[in-house]
Amino acid sequence: MKRFFLSIYLFFMTFSLSLSASIPESTNSEKEKLNKHVDDKSNQSETEQTQAGNEEAEKTLKIGILAFPPSQQPNGMVSFGQNILNKKQAQAFLLANEFKGDDEYFINLVPSILYGFTDSLSLFISAPIAVRYRQDDHHSSGPGDVSIQLEYAFYTKSYKTYFDQATVVTNVTIPTGSTKKNPPTGIGSNSFFIGGTYSRTGIDWYYFASSGGILTTSSHRTQFGDQFLYQFGVGRRIANTKEWLFAWIVEFDGTYSWKDKIHGVIDPNSGGNVIYLTPSLWVSSENLIFQLGIGCPVQQHLFGHQRKNDYLLELNAGWTF
Repeated sequence: MKRFFLSIYLFFMTFSLSLSASIPESTNSEKEKLNKHVDDKSNQSETEQTQAGNEEAEKTLKIGILAFPPSQQPNGMVSFGQNILNKKQAQAFLLANEFKGDDEYFINLVPSILYGFTDSLSLFISAPIAVRYRQDDHHSSGPGDVSIQLEYAFYTKSYKTYFDQATVVTNVTIPTGSTKKNPPTGIGSNSFFIGGTYSRTGIDWYYFASSGGILTTSSHRTQFGDQFLYQFGVGRRIANTKEWLFAWIVEFDGTYSWKDKIHGVIDPNSGGNVIYLTPSLWVSSENLIFQLGIGCPVQQHLFGHQRKNDYLLELNAGWTF
């Protein structure tokens, strides 16, 4: 089993690193756009041309997706990370989602705040609220577990028609939810996450891959299973004006969960592997962000007897200031 997870992890890390080699620097259409932005240097000396060319190569063209600041460029709907802002920039979000399974559903509102300490380091705080949970005939609502996340971009490289970025993400959840409610609105103990992301954003296309792990802790001899996340996705610009950007994104989000322990005893009806396919529509302006997506499980290998998942519906709205 350990070899299985190691092979998955190595696959996604290899996929992330190979993007820089497999994706061409510019397409023919992008080259045509480049030609429109290069001045005629026929009267310059050879030395002057070389210097001017080097300076121009360091500038990313403000075309298509790249015409908008990083905070307003497309991002994954379900996937973690890739939340790097400019220094002292902030974003406020309100996410609404509904998770539907066999004879159960969970509706949440998740207000959150994102702040850029520097151009490479951001803080992301989320405080989910269980609006309405139902399993069979049982209902509950109330606050969920608060998440505090730090993300650091340790690599950023800009080119004329795209830029690459790699980040490390870590967070901790605080057990502000309840395990006594049925269904529970929290896991009853702290959990810790660490992972990494790699993304490439170009004039028309956006690619990313990420992986990470959630480590849980126990409370009263009860512990939810650790999780391994593996994710990748692709997006493309639909159209843009000077004020608005429209794009689509398709992402694959996989989660492998180990079995839970209830009062020190392993629960055979817990854990497994689930992969969601989540297409979404992205709309942004200078300050606003809207994203709507629906996720459907394309693979469910659940241990023992568990409820099957049906779909995940999400709507996210953000304000940049």
